[in-house]
Parts: sequence; C-alpha cells; structure tokens
Amino acid sequence: MQEAQLDECPDLDFRRRFAPSAAGAKERVARLGAHPLMRDDAAPGPLTLASALQAPGRLGREDARNFGDGALNIAINSIRVRFGSQALTRAAELPPPQPWPSGTAIDRLSGIGGLPRGRLTLLTGSGTCGKLTLAHLMLASATREFAHAMVIDSGSNFDPWALLPFCPELSALTVVRAPAPDLAGEAAVALARAGAGFILLMGEVPEAWLGPLESAANRSGTVLVGVVDAPGRAFAHASSLSLGFSRTDWVWERGQLVGLRVSARCVKNRVAPPLGESELEIRYPLGAQPLFDHPVHVAEIPSLHKEELDCVSAVV
Repeated sequence: MQEAQLDECPDLDFRRRFAPSAAGAKERVARLGAHPLMRDDAAPGPLTLASALQAPGRLGREDARNFGDGALNIAINSIRVRFGSQALTRAAELPPPQPWPSGTAIDRLSGIGGLPRGRLTLLTGSGTCGKLTLAHLMLASATREFAHAMVIDSGSNFDPWALLPFCPELSALTVVRAPAPDLAGEAAVALARAGAGFILLMGEVPEAWLGPLESAANRSGTVLVGVVDAPGRAFAHASSLSLGFSRTDWVWERGQLVGLRVSARCVKNRVAPPLGESELEIRYPLGAQPLFDHPVHVAEIPSLHKEELDCVSAVV
C-alpha cells in the first residue's frame, strides 16, 4: 500500500528521498518482526469503565454522576445566593412533622404517636370495616381540642347526629356540603389556609387541588383526614399516612350483633417506618337509653390468631 501511494506521488524529489527509508523499514519488519506495541495479536487487558466503548456524546456512569452532582450543587448555591438561604431546603433538613394524638390505636401505627400535622392521612377499606367509626371518634376528639373542626362532604353522606355517641363539642363543628369535587377541593384549600385545626374529607379531592391543599396544610399545621373506600392514584400519592381496614369478624352477644372486629394495617407511611398492623374491636352497645347515652368503645385487642388458640371468648 505504501509502495502504491509512493508511486502515485507527483513530487519526484519526495519519492527519491522516501524510497530508501521505506525499503529499509520493510526489510527490518521482515527480518525482526513488528514492534511489540504495534502488534494486535496480544491478549487484551481487563475491560474497565474507562476503557469500555461508549456512545459518542455520552458520559460514563461515574462521570455523569459527578457531573450531575456538581451542576446541581452549583444551581442550588446560585438560587440561594440570589433569593436567600430559605429559598430551597433539602428534604433531609426538613423537621419531622408534629403529631396530633387522636387517642386511638392509629397513633401507634403512625410511628410518631399520632396523626401528622400538615399532612394527609387516609382511612381506606371497602364495606363495613370501621373506618368511618374511627373517623367519627377522631372528629369528636378534634372538636374538643380545636376551635374549628371541619367536615367537607362531597357525597352528602355525613350525618352530624352520628357523632353524639362520641360526645363532641358541636359548637366547634362546621359541615360543608360540596356538590362538586372542585368545590370540595376549593373549600379544603381555603379552610386549610385559614388555619382550621382539623379537616375531615368525606371523599376524594381532585388532583389539581392536592398540591395547594398540601402546601396550605403544611403552613398552618392542619390535620387532614380522608375517608374513602379505594383512593385514586393521585389521592393515594398525596397522602403521607395511609391505613387500610378490613373486617375480620362480627361480635355477637345473646343473639344480637353488638360490634365487629377489624384489622388495621399500615399501607403507606412517609413520616416514620411502618409498624405493621393491629387488631381492633368496635362495640355498639344496645339499650333503651337515648342515642347520646350509647358509648361506642374502640379498643385494641391481641391478635385474633393467637387469641383463638388460647381462648374462645373475645376480649372486651
């Protein structure tokens, strides 16, 4: 190939000077062989991230990670210099949410000793599973502790008289009837911004209102509790604590139905490590007393599987 290119070169002086050196190099290669560094029959070395083939215009994994971290830190520092140190806050620097003790077994499942303030807590479950009873119990406790406890009912299913067995403070209770989901979301955001202590959502809030609702509740410290059978994807994603309820058995006494046993399980927890599940027993005593004299007992009981082995009767 070198000889062919040399013959095609139009410069005669260059051809005359290059011909002896090319011939000498050719004889040396024929006599001694190629240089060891120029031979391609040697065994290849180990393949590393640096020697691996990469697509043109793309960085290696370590280079991309280092480059991304450096660029992100530069962007964060520039924003803080321009708009102040409080403009951006890392998630690790955020303080943990403050708990609100509800006085129920849910406090133990949350991992922080109560429902998180400024966050959304969901009570989910299909059919008669006790989630509405626990919501009424927490709402009645909120009317005695907060100046304003709100109920946003988007399905016209909430009955204030159902709170009487829980001894609420009705003067602190306000019920908002929202015939449309958007009105429910707007009312929830406005009440959270106004500083309502407790808001019970009877139904879902549209996705467009979830961001403003979470921001308003986080600033005011409002306790948000939603009661739904099966939450949608956006509503479930916006929650910080989600508890699933399922009925395990009915409670009968003297041939009358007086309550039910419920399994409460921590489905999602973004404020503390999840703590598994708990067994609850909800009793509705019968009698000739007025409605507000009927106390509703919600108590945590040992696991039903262990109880069935030890004793047939239920723990009251």
